[in-house]
Amino acid sequence: MGWQRRMRVAAGPLGASGEASDDQPVQVEMFISGAWVDITDYVMVRDDQGNIALNRGIRDEGSNTEQGGGTFPLRNADGRFSPRNPTGPYYGAIGRNTPIRVSVPDGLGGKNCRLWGEVPEWPVSWDTTGTDVWTDVSASGLLRRLAQGPAPARSVIYNAITDPKPSGLVAYWPMEDATGATSLASALTNGSAMTWAGVPTLASYSTLAASDPLPDISAATLSGGVPRYDDPTATQVRFLVYIPASGLADGKVICSIDQQDYSPGAAQFWELYYSTTDASNSLVLKSCDAAGNNLGALLPHVVDVRGRLLYVSVEFQESGANITRQIQLKDVNTSRVYAVSDTEFVTQLSRVTRLQFGPATRSAISPFGAAFLPGVAIGHVTLENQITAIGALGVRLNPIGETAGRRIQRLCGEQGLPFDWVGDLDDTTAMGAQGKSNLLTLVQECVDADGGMLYESGSVLGLGYRTRASLYDQDPTLTLDYPSGKLAQIPTPVEDDRYLQNRVTVTVSGVSQTYEQTGGSLGTAPPPAGVGYYGQDVTLNLAASDASTLQDQAAWRVHLGTVDEARYPQISVNLAHPSITPDMRRAIIGMRIGDRIQITNPPDWLPPDTVDQLVIGTSETITHIEHRVTFNCRPASPYSYVGYLDTAARIDTDGSQLAADIGAGTTVFGVQPTAPNEGLWTKDPGDLPFDIAVGGEVMRVTAVGDAATDTFARTVSSAWGTMDSGFTWTTSGGTSTDYSVSGGSGNHLLASVNISRRCLLAATTADLDMYVSVTADQLATGDALNGGLINRYLDSNNLYHAVVQFTTSNTVRLLIVKRLNGTETTLGSYTMPAVTFSAGTYYRVRLNSKGSLLRAKVWLAADAETPEWQVTVMDTDLSMPQSIGVRSISGASSTNVNPSIKYQSFVVTSPQAFTVTRSINGVVKAHTAGEDLRLANPTILGL
Repeated sequence: MGWQRRMRVAAGPLGASGEASDDQPVQVEMFISGAWVDITDYVMVRDDQGNIALNRGIRDEGSNTEQGGGTFPLRNADGRFSPRNPTGPYYGAIGRNTPIRVSVPDGLGGKNCRLWGEVPEWPVSWDTTGTDVWTDVSASGLLRRLAQGPAPARSVIYNAITDPKPSGLVAYWPMEDATGATSLASALTNGSAMTWAGVPTLASYSTLAASDPLPDISAATLSGGVPRYDDPTATQVRFLVYIPASGLADGKVICSIDQQDYSPGAAQFWELYYSTTDASNSLVLKSCDAAGNNLGALLPHVVDVRGRLLYVSVEFQESGANITRQIQLKDVNTSRVYAVSDTEFVTQLSRVTRLQFGPATRSAISPFGAAFLPGVAIGHVTLENQITAIGALGVRLNPIGETAGRRIQRLCGEQGLPFDWVGDLDDTTAMGAQGKSNLLTLVQECVDADGGMLYESGSVLGLGYRTRASLYDQDPTLTLDYPSGKLAQIPTPVEDDRYLQNRVTVTVSGVSQTYEQTGGSLGTAPPPAGVGYYGQDVTLNLAASDASTLQDQAAWRVHLGTVDEARYPQISVNLAHPSITPDMRRAIIGMRIGDRIQITNPPDWLPPDTVDQLVIGTSETITHIEHRVTFNCRPASPYSYVGYLDTAARIDTDGSQLAADIGAGTTVFGVQPTAPNEGLWTKDPGDLPFDIAVGGEVMRVTAVGDAATDTFARTVSSAWGTMDSGFTWTTSGGTSTDYSVSGGSGNHLLASVNISRRCLLAATTADLDMYVSVTADQLATGDALNGGLINRYLDSNNLYHAVVQFTTSNTVRLLIVKRLNGTETTLGSYTMPAVTFSAGTYYRVRLNSKGSLLRAKVWLAADAETPEWQVTVMDTDLSMPQSIGVRSISGASSTNVNPSIKYQSFVVTSPQAFTVTRSINGVVKAHTAGEDLRLANPTILGL
């Protein structure tokens, strides 16, 4: 029965039946005895249960890339896939972590590798008859092995110096020995330890993160003997040194280099000392014979070394009968190199026998420095018999500031791992120090800091990295039309809080910053205003820990965690389906981690917008009848419309809403800021068009203007006529002859006292922002002359009035006046200081109304607007919109004869008038006043 159950269907080999639609093969290969061997004929794909199942990238809606993998059965009747079977054809050639790969045709004459992994075990199974024998292979991607790798035992600098070991390295003392050590061990098997006189403080200097702590030799002299080697033509001594900001005493010897006595008069030792007399707080090199006599000119450096961590290189190179000497100082923190050199005549090099640090001066010529170097730390001393570049250690001397992409590339290179990438590795986040962790942990630090995607390379057993910046604003790699039937399963939208985070704290080097999204439907406000707090604390390894950098990092994570749309975790296609064209198949096969995929024309019960996702992983199954590829996805929108603050940027306001109800066909309507915001939309034609979203409908804005404007560039008698924006003024109060427009102004003739003249416009909202310039053509006598803006006008007895009052003392006052049921109340007032009114001089007044808040200001019209609100009041008596406009009146005791109040440049800046094209996304419906309005595609500032 077991045989019938397992063998009643075609149980492999696959041969050329891997993809039934075009009979193209799947190829399975194994690396055996140094060559790739095709084992496809042994793969058993059983139509009822067996298949080739592959996966890679991020799966199961996870957060980090997981090891790729693949499972499939292999026919094993002859025992070839039993590693310990001595009669099997592959005995001794397969075992733990044998490389294996699965490929399909790429449509271009080559093949595309769907899995490149390793087989950690070879479990053998069989039925009771022994007829059916198979091995269920579970191959794993490279990440499985890397995750189990050990952390490095030594520091970054130690490994940089020793791996690979320079051919000319004669001696190396890392000096990273722990407290309690009795000497400083050599890193070379043929080297001897460095000893000391006095008492060094071991493992006390830990400022350099690339090194384990180094010794402070304030109270010690270090001495290291050098094993015998052939006389060189070049000698190079290098070491790290920190010299305190306070400096050292004149003549203190940093390093003494002894060489075997060559001949009388030849140099037997060199001293590199700190000097305030022979150099300005820098280092000087002196050559001495056995008696301490100076053999030539001093070689002084010019760089002030105080308070610096330096990588010092002292170099000697024979040149004929002479020696070229050079001192190079590399500032570890800035990477800048300072060099001085000269030629020492009539001498030669022999092998170095000893190096000392902090000894007393042996020179017979001053300055004479005593032993010990207060506050000085020394480490990573090397002696080489060749001259190498001062930058030979590269970024490993101090990895702080290395970009995340370049660090991943370097780490892989150091481990001999192939590495490929998508994007600009230099355009990635600057990293902090490199710790002593295993490779995968160090790589994941980089991924976390930059926010890109790690992946297992498909073309070789190696790693790859897709930079965060490469995810921005991509063109879709694959577009699928929903009605065409190209999807292998229904893509199900999911809306949950799995990835929600609206409050994130980022910590770097003990410094923390928090970013919180307080507003919006996914903000931290309690439901229903928001969703409450969702957050995390993230510790990152960054080069910078300033508040701005940490805020940017936290804000970006909140941006990713507040995507207000459904996600489609899986989008599946079947390559064997006849609707999949060759071009589409190539696109599917070529999809990379991080590529963009879209589904157009979704069904009517879903939102009308194109389903737009990023691929974060794949899983696929291959049988005799299908090759199904399922893309694991997340929304692409967080990475779309990413830009910079330049002329092309589109930045949303802090909040906007519809000023009034609009119908399904309305194409011109009012938009105003949402309290307490005040930001207005651009009116620059160069910024148009742009798309806005209102209640799920996307509209295209083709013009933005003020709600009402009037420059009074017309001549009208007994009325004010039609303003520039097309509205017609209505008049109220006095007689018709009291109203006229001429000479660029609208005029109210006050032929009778204490009777207001009003010019009005209908209003659809109670909250407005209005401006007008106003003057009187006479100086006030007997009583004040008044003009200004009105809002929430119901009738002449119920209104708010921002009054510019020209007084009999020729001062200019600003008042907010309420008339309620005919009773007038001054709510607030302000007198312009040091102003004497001159008839005909215009003053500009602004009235802003938001709910119960009323604000007003006045300034000379020829000047710039004053920044402060001069009168601010709260009042709740009038809240309904009806009319707005201007109102003029003379005081009851006025003795002026036929004075006029004149107006110029009337404008209602809020609400703004939007002219739109409706239903850009296929949605068209009515909307209510107060409905949220925002850019459909605002520019996102990338991390």
